Amino acid sequence: ETLEQECIAEVAGQIAEGGLQKLGHGLSFNGRALPPIKVSWQNETRLRFALKGIRPGQIPTMCEAVGLRVLSLRRIRIGRVPLAKVPEGQWRYLQGWERF
Repeated sequence: ETLEQECIAEVAGQIAEGGLQKLGHGLSFNGRALPPIKVSWQNETRLRFALKGIRPGQIPTMCEAVGLRVLSLRRIRIGRVPLAKVPEGQWRYLQGWERF
């Protein structure tokens, strides 16, 4: 079982009609249909994605398919472990009570 990951994408552009639903289900990546993904607007310019088995380039490709361009992408959670306080390019040990 692949761990769910949560990412925030800062986007620009005008989303196509029905684009949010299409991001959630109905797109393909590298010739494969993607499983259902939880996608919601965090604010007017940020989309929140919760998905399993993410592949490099997947979120930007998905966003382009509905008329959006990804300006930045940040992973904020892997499994049940939040990454908010981990600087970019860094890592940390799990706390004794943390589990993926």
